[in-house]
This record gives sequence, structure tokens and C-alpha cells, in this order.
Amino acid sequence: MVDLPEDEPSTEQLLRIGVRSDAAAIVVVVSGEVDLLTVDRLRVAVDAALVDAAGRPVVVDLTAVTYLGSQGLAALAEAASVAKGRREPLRLVVDHARAVIRPLQLSGLDEVLALYYSIERALLR
Repeated sequence: MVDLPEDEPSTEQLLRIGVRSDAAAIVVVVSGEVDLLTVDRLRVAVDAALVDAAGRPVVVDLTAVTYLGSQGLAALAEAASVAKGRREPLRLVVDHARAVIRPLQLSGLDEVLALYYSIERALLR
């Protein structure tokens, strides 16, 4: 384990993830920066949700993400592929914030991933 200098934030400070589960869905709420340092936390949370889904949709709320790097884009694409293979619905919630929607558009993932503008809409399908 590497000790961070006292002024360096931990990955838990840079990326916060909350998960709530009920009979209708598993919702993974992500806030902060998704980059090389934090992407593994996102992968673990989404993978665990897909394992626990049992036919329920997994909704990943990205509306509080302030930075989405290429590693985060790759993790979301991988999660979509895993979800498709397991036949588990994966739905991403985004808003019009450039931090998330712009990288998705530039990469073309906005045409591939199931994007919604609210958790409520993602749960309707």
C-alpha cells in the first residue's frame, strides 16, 4: 500500500459510490471523478450490482460525476457488454453536464449505451 501525502485526496474522496437495492432495481449512485485512479471502484460496484441483479435492472446514476475519463468510458462499455451477456438490463442516468455527456458523445458510446435523463425514467422500462 502506498501512503499518500497528507494533501492528496484518497480514492474514496475523489469518487463516492452508493448502492441501494429494492425489488425493482439496483441503483448505483456515482459522484466525483472517474479516472485512472478511481475507475476500479466503479468497476467493482457495477460488477457487484450486475451479479446481484437477478433480472432487475442495474441503474448507474452519473449525474453527480464531475469528470469522466477514458478509463471510465471503457469501464462503462465493459459493464454494458457484461450486462448484455448476462441478459441483465444496464441503464445509465446522465444529465446535460458536459463532464459526462460530452465524453460519451465524443466516444460514440451515447449511441450504444442505454442513457436516461432521470432515475425515474430508467426504472419505467
